[in-house]
Amino acid sequence: MSLGSVIDIHCHRECAPAAALVKPEADKLGRKPLQFGNELTKEVNRKQLEDLRPKMEDVEVRLGEMDAMGVDVQALSLSPYQLFHWAEGDLAARAFATVNDDLATLVAGHPDRFVGLGAVPLQDPTAAIAELRRCSEELGFRGIEMATHIEGEELSSPRFEEFWGVVEELGMVVFIHPTGFTDPARLTDHYFFNTIGHPLEETICAGRLIFDGVMERHPGLKFVFAHGGGFLPAYAGRFDHAYHARADVRHGLPRPPSEYLSSFYFDTMVFEADQLEFLIDKYGADHVLLGTDYPYDMGETDPLGLINKVSGLDPNDVDLIVGGNAARLLGIER
Repeated sequence: MSLGSVIDIHCHRECAPAAALVKPEADKLGRKPLQFGNELTKEVNRKQLEDLRPKMEDVEVRLGEMDAMGVDVQALSLSPYQLFHWAEGDLAARAFATVNDDLATLVAGHPDRFVGLGAVPLQDPTAAIAELRRCSEELGFRGIEMATHIEGEELSSPRFEEFWGVVEELGMVVFIHPTGFTDPARLTDHYFFNTIGHPLEETICAGRLIFDGVMERHPGLKFVFAHGGGFLPAYAGRFDHAYHARADVRHGLPRPPSEYLSSFYFDTMVFEADQLEFLIDKYGADHVLLGTDYPYDMGETDPLGLINKVSGLDPNDVDLIVGGNAARLLGIER
């Protein structure tokens, strides 16, 4: 890769073999991909899935669109609905091994264009640790993708404490991406489960990682949040005010929440230059990474154009955002 390579931290890949593997059990449980929202939303999702198939399955199509966007390298993660945290036992272990092997094969075929963000069955922490080590030590992945919860269980659950210790030990990046919203009743219409639900999920997830002490116990963890980190980065002062005002908020937390929040990383998926400028000014150009959400319709098709609209960025800041930060976190040679 040439100096200054543009690296996309937020882009997705589907794994057809894993989908076929889990389909019988998913059908039995009534779990269908993209079956969120009202009937119109479901129909739009079905049509979108058909349109996306070539982009997901044909690497030459993907490479062509990367070139058109000015993206040199994609850090590939699973389509969120293929994070099979509902699966149990041997099926879960085989499904996650299948998606990681599939991703490793794609990366090996184009090592100058792709790096892998694997996935692990955190519903079984012991199995998750084993697959995490395999991702790092055998497949050469530099990070993993994680949902904002595991079938309703918080990532800060005591059950996952050993897992986070191993993630920290291995130096793996954790890319956080929602898989829907846990309380969809009020978000059925207008695609609210995504436009409101996804950033709200990220806000809750980040809050739990902070207030439940995960970041205090594991300061070496490297979390990258999709969609600019959700709503929390723009309203973190409310957490800090509550922390100083109330004993029940600061209980067990030795430092204000914003100090932990400042260790997180955020992608550029906020759509508007002034919002991106706020993220950069508030948390630093060294904590913002270019993302596109390729190939979905909620993605950014001109990521460099968005960054270039931000006023006051010097060339070093731009270089950090478009690829320097991702290269540092993922160990990519630029």
